[in-house]
This record gives sequence, structure tokens and C-alpha cells, in this order.
Amino acid sequence: MKKSSIIFIILCSMLLSSCSSSSIKTGRYFMENTETEDWSWIDINEGNTYEFNLALNVSYRPSGKYTIENSRLILDLGDNSSYTFLIDGNSLIFESTTTNGNFIKKGTVYTLKNK
Repeated sequence: MKKSSIIFIILCSMLLSSCSSSSIKTGRYFMENTETEDWSWIDINEGNTYEFNLALNVSYRPSGKYTIENSRLILDLGDNSSYTFLIDGNSLIFESTTTNGNFIKKGTVYTLKNK
């Protein structure tokens, strides 16, 4: 009886730990509801790297490493600031940033497109 209880606890722990983190597909995620598809996008690359085009009229294009925590994509800018998105299937939903001069509204959706 004791062995089966320990095995049950181990299996539950493994199941819960696999649910707490999610993965993200590589590719280009485009901002929805814009006049031009290339207005704003996020490239998610192999090796946990990204490039973020905030808008066509902005010359600064953040890039670097990303992490995933609790179904959230965190784009690290390397200066103790970041952008955070909720991962929802093939979509990224903007939640917050720690940067000044934010160009994106909370709830803005970026969707993975095959090109």
C-alpha cells in the first residue's frame, strides 16, 4: 500500500510539472487588426532567441533571449526590462512591459502565420 501511494504521488507531481510550463512554436507572429500585416511582428527562433518589430515607424528593434514561465512568453531586453505575453495556442496576447514608451495596448494579439 505504501509503495502504491508513493508511485501515485510521483506520477501526480510529474503530471503537474509538465502542465506548468508550455512551449511556443517558432516562426513569425503578426499583430492582428492592422492595416498592413508587417506593421508589428515577433520572430520566435530556435535557441530561445527572438526579434521584435514594435512598429514600422520605430527604428529600435529589440532582440535577445526569451523564457517561458507559467504559459507566459517573456522577451528579455537585457537591461532589466522585458515584454510579457500570454501564450494561447498559436497566439501571443500582450500583457505588460517594464519599458518606457510602450507602443502596444494590453490585450493586443499576435498570431503565428505560415509564410
